Amino acid sequence: MLNNELQIFVTVAEKENFSRAAEALNLSQPAISQHINNLEAYYGVKLFERSSKKVQLTQAGSTLYKYAKDILDMHIVAKRAVADLVELVTGKLTIGASLTIGEYVLPRLLAAFSKKYPEVKLSVDIGNTEEMHEKILDGSIDIGLVEGELEDPHLEIKEFLEDELVFVVSRQHPLAGRNVVEDDDLRNYIFILREEGSGTRHAMESALQKLSFVPSNQIVLGSTQAIKEAVEAGLGISCLSKWTLRKELQLGSLKPMRIKDSNVKRKFYLVSHKGKFESKATSEFEKFIFSNDIKSM
Repeated sequence: MLNNELQIFVTVAEKENFSRAAEALNLSQPAISQHINNLEAYYGVKLFERSSKKVQLTQAGSTLYKYAKDILDMHIVAKRAVADLVELVTGKLTIGASLTIGEYVLPRLLAAFSKKYPEVKLSVDIGNTEEMHEKILDGSIDIGLVEGELEDPHLEIKEFLEDELVFVVSRQHPLAGRNVVEDDDLRNYIFILREEGSGTRHAMESALQKLSFVPSNQIVLGSTQAIKEAVEAGLGISCLSKWTLRKELQLGSLKPMRIKDSNVKRKFYLVSHKGKFESKATSEFEKFIFSNDIKSM
């Protein structure tokens, strides 16, 4: 089948090696060579320059590669469209999520969604909000769930959940026993922040800006868990989503700290590419999010 041989051709072109392509496709190397020979006979041109170490596309091969990628992509779209006609929710769904959502909200959603649609193969890509923005645009994820605000005319952005951010300190911290803290009380303490591009960091900085307060002593850590451990050890103050603090607040290992005139709330957003084909699995996942009470999960 020509479609199968095009897939083999594309894999060889991307791996630049017959052996690696054979391994990726779970075929023998002679079978890979035979399929490439068939394609070259079909088109009447040489598609690869072969050497002992790697293979490279000829000019004709480069031209075919562009069309082959388009043909294979359209085959996937056609397969999804046909499946949708018979109302089968199948296929693969790749969800991108910023860290807070991906680590603390999404697992509960996936468990419930997978129970309802067991035929859907789920894949998750976790990074910060800016990384998810880029991956939605380049098509490497089907749908994104992010905690940071985005503005992009190519994206459809819908609010799906409200989040509250909480300032926290360790049990032994001097401010732990205070009912309300003034912004002047914060000036001598270290603040622990997430990395640039993080929605949580943006929300924390916005809250502090409203108090006209910029921490002079900051430490940046790249994960929520690392920040919780650092705060618990008494390193400093941080501001994290209530979703991430449920166990710690319940156990009392971290103490919430209320800062006067500071109420930090934000939205979680579902983001998709306006111009991308939406599979049945993608549309059902979107419906699932808006038709369920996530907070009760």
